Amino acid sequence: MRSCWILYDRSDLEINRFFAESLCSHGRGMGLKTSVVVTDSIPDGIPDLVVSRTRDFQLTRSLEEGGSVVVNPSRVSEICNDKVSTLEFAESLGIPYLPYSVPDEPLPPGPPWVVKSRIGHGGTEVFMVRNESELAIVAGDLSERMPMIQSVAPRLGADMRCYMSEGRLIASVLRTSDSDFRANYKLGGEVGLCEPPEEAYGILKKVDEGLDADFIGVDFLFGNDGEVYLNEIEDVVGTRMLYKLTDMDPALMIMEIVNGK
Repeated sequence: MRSCWILYDRSDLEINRFFAESLCSHGRGMGLKTSVVVTDSIPDGIPDLVVSRTRDFQLTRSLEEGGSVVVNPSRVSEICNDKVSTLEFAESLGIPYLPYSVPDEPLPPGPPWVVKSRIGHGGTEVFMVRNESELAIVAGDLSERMPMIQSVAPRLGADMRCYMSEGRLIASVLRTSDSDFRANYKLGGEVGLCEPPEEAYGILKKVDEGLDADFIGVDFLFGNDGEVYLNEIEDVVGTRMLYKLTDMDPALMIMEIVNGK
């Protein structure tokens, strides 16, 4: 019987217990010896398989070096969990994105600007600033969270997440907000299934070919005339919208990928 860790940071496990247990349950149903493991209490030994729900690519890389097969691989985690690394990846493939800079570099077009943590997630460390004084304050507040500054998307309060499983688009969700420039579902945004613009399909193909990920979310921002810009690639992608809007079981889908390795 192959062993499989469901790997979480403790803080994330506290709010995602249902999903963690669903992953475990489906794995056991496939004949895997599954267990939830938290990153601050790693047991001895190396498992055969790992479902990584942590953003610690150095940990998952060490498990790979020990012989574990990790979903998503550590390279995916390294690229996707640093927003600047994600945009550098996009640039290498000719994928459009909004201009950005990091502190001590010339500012991108603006104001206004969006200031955010390069290593944040869920929209909780994303702020709009309207002048350089505000920018300095917010960037200072985020100084320990690797801030970046980016031009504001022409169309505020809307974005699109495309869920991809082994390179296949399985669902696209339009997220909108009338009260916030951020449209994250966890922050109260409205969500609904949508058909991606044609341009997005070409970008998704490039992302798949360049990243070779197992299960990810690719987030897009919009221009005023239908343009799309890559915003982020979510490695530890949330699945609440899939449960809400579809009859898919993402925990089952992930474990089917793992069991096929």
